[in-house]
Amino acid sequence: MKRIFLLGALGLVLAVGVAAPAAAAQKTITCVYCGGTGEVMCAYCQGEGKVACNYCRGTGAVTCNVCGGTARLRCEECLGKGYIYRDGTKEECPKCKGAGSYLCSFCNEGKMPCEMCNGTGKIKCVICGGYGKVQCAVCKGTGQVKVK
Repeated sequence: MKRIFLLGALGLVLAVGVAAPAAAAQKTITCVYCGGTGEVMCAYCQGEGKVACNYCRGTGAVTCNVCGGTARLRCEECLGKGYIYRDGTKEECPKCKGAGSYLCSFCNEGKMPCEMCNGTGKIKCVICGGYGKVQCAVCKGTGQVKVK
């Protein structure tokens, strides 16, 4: 409610507001959800900061793209036959020693380290950025909650 007063000979008008009752003061307490830290454990990575690599499914290894996972390569010298003809005579292939193939030098038993996770099987959590914690949703990271 406003009251209007007329002051003096100049006719100045002064409007005075009547103060409304003060709102109840709000008290703050420590957030029980985060313990006042403003952070909680990331639910996606369970606080580890890393999650299983999607590319290798957490194994750290992928199938060799050179040998297709067989761990062997067809001999180019004998075209996989195991023998060659030299001066009209059939001889064992010197490169593959008659096997027709040789061990793939690009992998280990048909597997190569995953390039996405560098062979660890884990990548940085995209939710917490590898920190393992996220901002508390209850107190919005302040560590304090207002109560009435």
